[in-house]
Amino acid sequence: MTLNAVNLNTFSDATNQSVKSVSQTQNDFAKVLKDALGSVNDAQQSTNQLVSEVASGNSDMDLHNFMIAMQKSNVLLKTTVQVRDRVVEAYQEVMRMQV
Repeated sequence: MTLNAVNLNTFSDATNQSVKSVSQTQNDFAKVLKDALGSVNDAQQSTNQLVSEVASGNSDMDLHNFMIAMQKSNVLLKTTVQVRDRVVEAYQEVMRMQV
């Protein structure tokens, strides 16, 4: 078994190349957050539509797939709420810091 040395210079070069401005980072974060919330919203709307179709009897979907779709939507919503709570908690922690 041979051991190869780690070249730290390649890591520092990659780090310097990937440095972004603050505004770029904020825009990227905002885009990721907006896309994530959009996908959760789409899942909620499609699940609501599915519930309406099943309740009115217009859907031929079996109960098993219906319940899976409901649970997926529920997990997405709960995850979104947890992430929101963590972000708010982190913001409050930063605001409590002494300068």
